[in-house]
Parts: sequence; C-alpha cells; structure tokens
Amino acid sequence: MRTVLPEDLEDLSGFWRTIDGIGLGKGDDPESLLRFIRRNPTTCFLIRDEGQVVGSVLGGFDGRRGYVYHLAVCPEKRRQGLGRMLMDTVCRELEKQGAHKIHLFVLNDNLDVVGFYRRLGWKERTDIQVMSSDRNLITQD
Repeated sequence: MRTVLPEDLEDLSGFWRTIDGIGLGKGDDPESLLRFIRRNPTTCFLIRDEGQVVGSVLGGFDGRRGYVYHLAVCPEKRRQGLGRMLMDTVCRELEKQGAHKIHLFVLNDNLDVVGFYRRLGWKERTDIQVMSSDRNLITQD
C-alpha cells in the first residue's frame, strides 16, 4: 500500500469503473481528482498487485471532519483484510490531522458494503439527511 500519486489517477478511474457500488460523478474527473490528492497527499491510498490497482481509498479533511471516498477492493481480493487495512490507514491519517469524526457515504443499493462497515464498527446515521447541489457554484461577473 502507498499514497496515490498523480500518475495513478488514470488507473484508479479505470479500477473504480469496474467496481459495483462505486458512484462516480462530476468530482471524479481528472482535474478534480488531481486537486483532491494534492490537498490530501497523506490520506489517499492504493494497493497494486502485479501492476494492477486492486484496492483504493481517498480520505479528505476539511479542518473539522474527515471524509472517506471510494474505498474499493477488487472482487478477487476481498475477504483478505485489504479493505480493513485501507480503512484503518486512512482513518489513522485523518485522525493525525485532527479529525474527531469521520464520515463516509454509501449508495442505498450497495447493501454488501453496509455489512462490511458495520463489522468495522461504523454506525448508520438516522438523524441527518445528505443534501447536494449540482449547480455551478462559481459565478461569472
């Protein structure tokens, strides 16, 4: 396992497209991903096996909370501890930066991963809802 480098982004994007349950969106374009790993150079990790990406996680810290994105392990490598290792590593690094609470998002139809997160001690929140905006947040003058 090592931190993600800019030259890994194409391979990571290709890997995520092969993983059921990973939701890719506007923030997963090459420019956005590059900006993300540059802002979070110590909290984004990947695992390669024979040159191929077989696991990944992106961690981000906003100065208050930590966030985990795109934790994924290829189906052939699951149940070998890689997901737990990735999660432990990203959480440890986010905590070092000062994150007292860490959040992650799971697509509603990705039921298999919910069990994985529960086994790791994560709890589902029922007191909040996630709301998003797709609008262009940068206004032109």
